Amino acid sequence: MTISFVLVVIGVLWLLAMLQGLESLRGGLRFYRYVKSQICRPRHERPFTPPAAVLLPCCGLDDRLADTVESLSRQNYPDYEVIFAFESVDDPAYAAVGRWAAGWRTVRWKRVVAGRAETRSQKIHNLLAALAAVSPDREVLAFLDSDAVPHSDWLRYLVAPLAEPGVGAATGFRWYTTNGNIASGIRSAWNAASVSFLHDDRLNFCWGGSTAIRRADFDRLKIASKWQRALSDDYQVTRAVRSADLRIRFVPQCLIPCMEQTTMRGFLTFARRQLVITRVCAPVLWKAGVALASNFNLGATAVLALGIYAGAHERTVMAAVAFSAWGLIIALAAAKSALRQLAVRMILKSPSVSWRDFMWDVVGVGPVGVLHLGLLISSARSRRINWRSTEYEMVSPDETLVLGRTSPGPRLTAEPVVSLS
Repeated sequence: MTISFVLVVIGVLWLLAMLQGLESLRGGLRFYRYVKSQICRPRHERPFTPPAAVLLPCCGLDDRLADTVESLSRQNYPDYEVIFAFESVDDPAYAAVGRWAAGWRTVRWKRVVAGRAETRSQKIHNLLAALAAVSPDREVLAFLDSDAVPHSDWLRYLVAPLAEPGVGAATGFRWYTTNGNIASGIRSAWNAASVSFLHDDRLNFCWGGSTAIRRADFDRLKIASKWQRALSDDYQVTRAVRSADLRIRFVPQCLIPCMEQTTMRGFLTFARRQLVITRVCAPVLWKAGVALASNFNLGATAVLALGIYAGAHERTVMAAVAFSAWGLIIALAAAKSALRQLAVRMILKSPSVSWRDFMWDVVGVGPVGVLHLGLLISSARSRRINWRSTEYEMVSPDETLVLGRTSPGPRLTAEPVVSLS
């Protein structure tokens, strides 16, 4: 193998990474413009407010669950009800939610006990129980995670796009705020990369922590049936909406800040779980992620290694060219990250977004890119995940095995019950 051949291979890898970087930067510009256009729309353009039901599955006392419950009591929306769903009355969240919501005067709310899931994720099991308790006159279903704290206009913004022809669902997303430690910074940067795709109707997806859909569409697409043995609620909604040739509309105003603490072990477990779910439920998306991450890392690593080699052998010109080539790849990725951070700052304000988020996202593009590829590789084989103290095996997107609990669960009631409050 001659040095000329090696240089050609490195040059091709660099060129492929550069082309990807340029296209990625274009995507970043489109995302920035999309967010700006949505933020600049007058609020009076969003008058669509049909009767809605907010479904919130609970499992334990999340750090900010009290804030989530409080925020649901003051939504700027004319007619909505809230249904909290639990596995058992012994879930400490059951009594806590009852106390926190007891003072609500203008919003109807219910607590639903679903029992233990046997053939699907506990989250979906809770959601199905909540669906059965939705009042007959509700025209829109909105889904919210228990660790997400929405602002007072969240429901109004989330429901509004459903009035547009061809829109099957509207979604927000999570934004992890860096809170000081290394793990939270890496989590923030890793999660931020997904935000940039949400403006693109071809690539976006529903996030179960903040999604709205017309009840008629939910029933027509038979999403409840698709949930029967599934693990992922949001991927099933995404698949159903796409199969009906409907669009998913990302609502920037429904980007929800998440500020809970994490550890490196906690982040790695979370990220790998998300990627395993993606590989099983959206294999094309997962394979595309592997291809893009591999292309970026191979191109950057190849020219960086060449620069180090050339420098060690006193080939100054070659080293300078190689390091410059590496810098161009990193600069394109950093520029896209900077655009993303600027766009998010049109939506969120301090402390929901901080300078640390910017630094980790922009400066950390290289190391986080390597980590992302490693996480993708680690998710390539296993179909087992641990989620909220329950171990699952995903046989397919439509079939889930509940393998058992990794910690004792609460005492369960024999049948699902509804507490009307």
